[in-house]
Amino acid sequence: MDQFLYAQMPFADFQQAYSDLFTEERACDDLSDEEIEHYGAVHEKAEWTSPALDDESRSYGWIDPAEFRWWLTIHESHKPRTSR
Repeated sequence: MDQFLYAQMPFADFQQAYSDLFTEERACDDLSDEEIEHYGAVHEKAEWTSPALDDESRSYGWIDPAEFRWWLTIHESHKPRTSR
């Protein structure tokens, strides 16, 4: 995630890697309910992100990768803390 946040990874690579990680972690049942909610929100927001948007797409709530990076920065500041 840090690589994407610091512009060291393109959005498409982040989205694929994060989606794979979310699926694997969730399958392990190693996540708390709060972590699942947090990671699920990131996954869902990434699914509503595209580099090429028109006005109609934006009216439905789609955002571009730069807006996603801004959203993710804020979202990560509210990430549940774990004892692991």
